[in-house]
Amino acid sequence: MNSSRADILIVITLAGYTIDSMRVSSWRLALCAGVAIIVLAGAGDAALGAAPSIAAANGQIQTINHLSPRPDSRGPQPKRLEWTAVDGADSYTVGIWNEVDVLIWRQNGISTTSVTRPDDVSLEPGTYFWSVSALRNGEELADSGLSAFVVRTSP
Repeated sequence: MNSSRADILIVITLAGYTIDSMRVSSWRLALCAGVAIIVLAGAGDAALGAAPSIAAANGQIQTINHLSPRPDSRGPQPKRLEWTAVDGADSYTVGIWNEVDVLIWRQNGISTTSVTRPDDVSLEPGTYFWSVSALRNGEELADSGLSAFVVRTSP
């Protein structure tokens, strides 16, 4: 009798709460092949990851929406990443992580709302997550939160 094993990926992201008087902007729990990874992002943590998808600037709530690749999209590896602009941002930072939360690629100091993934950063078939942070004078204005996309090989 043949048996097969299927790996299951479960990701849970929560945002905006407090643990032992430390404000945690978010946490992410990823379960894959029996291994659990928990990532905490604190209020002073400027790293990309699982931060909330809204931030206040000049009294208004600002959001960053993932335009390409779209959330939960499936297809060939994206060459270009695009997102919506944030008022007052002077630069953006983009990151891509694999399904076990390993940073694959990060680009800082992007002055436009899109970036081309370098040719030497290959995305093998699988599930990936990407995030964008909007910055003004090095301070984070808004973060998109994580958006998943699946890279598939062409038939």
